[in-house]
Amino acid sequence: MNALLQKYLDFVKKFIPQPEAKPSVGIDLGDSAVKLVEVRKKGEKYELTGWAIEPVSQGNIKDAIKNILSKVKAPGKAPFTAVHGKGTLIRCITMPRMTLAELKKSFSLEADKYFPFPLNQIYTDCYILDPRSKESKMPVLVAASKKELVEERLSLLTSLGLQPDFITLNAIAMANILDVLTIRGLSQAELDKKSTAVAILDMGDQVSNLTIFVDKVPWFTRDIFVGGREVTRNISHTLGVSLEEAEKLKSRPSERQEEVLNAADSALSHLVSEVRLSFDYFITEKNVSIPLLLLTGGGSMMPGIEDLLANNLEVKVKPWTPFEDLELAPGLNREEINAQASKLTIALGLALYQ
Repeated sequence: MNALLQKYLDFVKKFIPQPEAKPSVGIDLGDSAVKLVEVRKKGEKYELTGWAIEPVSQGNIKDAIKNILSKVKAPGKAPFTAVHGKGTLIRCITMPRMTLAELKKSFSLEADKYFPFPLNQIYTDCYILDPRSKESKMPVLVAASKKELVEERLSLLTSLGLQPDFITLNAIAMANILDVLTIRGLSQAELDKKSTAVAILDMGDQVSNLTIFVDKVPWFTRDIFVGGREVTRNISHTLGVSLEEAEKLKSRPSERQEEVLNAADSALSHLVSEVRLSFDYFITEKNVSIPLLLLTGGGSMMPGIEDLLANNLEVKVKPWTPFEDLELAPGLNREEINAQASKLTIALGLALYQ
């Protein structure tokens, strides 16, 4: 009888007009630019309804946020945002099997074992990765952020009249994309294997973040203090050109690509070395292979970077293209979005929280 009633209700719902879902907004507050993505859920799919990138001029991030908000529709929901860098940490640990309520209580008493920060200076959270397993031990994702990072972010946004629903970490925002959208470069069967990991390198302006996902969950994350700004400085110093000219050469080297890559060798070699060390540690520690490295962030747009990383790390390297799985609202141009997609990944992961 219950099954029959449910079928009837499902049939009736088809003829009842459903209210249009309000778009959700993700704001990524980067070192050199503020990025915004606006997404609306349409049935089982998602529609990109707006996006914008606003440079941060002379460190004035408040003006950049004001400017970027003026370029898109008024948010239908409170914006989602994230913190990253020094003062944040994600780890996967193993604990005895218990309920989530028991875990949160236990973790609040033992969190100092897992983070190199005094407990009174951080916000923490935890999550059971396999809640339905019957094994006696369970993997747990734990995360922490220094209170000052979160409170500074809240103060900044509320001073602009924004009331964010929650603040997460960049790696969690990326995990949200993996959970919601398909991953190009690996089949779904490969992605769901416990023995296969996907690495994502988010190459920012001052810091690059490497996160390794197993079964769409971030099992390893670390900051590598090499970013696009250091690459630009290397090019400027080696080639004897201004920083402005070096930035142009980095983005559009044309026939000078090999020369520009060689000029940036010091920074790029450091980046490769740190990624390789992380891969070696993870593969040895977890006994999991890493067949694919996805690139995102503004620094990943440098021509030749994919081949350089692939040749040195001996893995498949591809740009991350999650925007390909979104429908576009009228007036949005696919080519324009694809040209800037690498800068918008974190904002997209935030906007996909519905």
